[in-house]
Amino acid sequence: MPPDLSGQPLGELKQWLAISTTGEDALLIRLLDTAWQVCLQFTGLSATGWSDLDEALRHGIVRFAAHQYRERDADGGHLPTSIAALWRPYRMVRL
Repeated sequence: MPPDLSGQPLGELKQWLAISTTGEDALLIRLLDTAWQVCLQFTGLSATGWSDLDEALRHGIVRFAAHQYRERDADGGHLPTSIAALWRPYRMVRL
């Protein structure tokens, strides 16, 4: 079950995007959820709540959700290099 992203994570994303209205909250929460899932898949970590993640992971989730919001009309859904760089130190290495 995904964590509740409607509190602090949504507030951080709205601040990052300079959005002060509630009209797009549902979309922003979906983007945060997608970014959350991508982060966990990329790193191989499991977390149940926002506070379970380190600051760099949370920042990357917010930045990736913001990227998805800004590029929603563009083709592609690649993970930006800057976000991968934030998450890479947490990535589980399998030998």
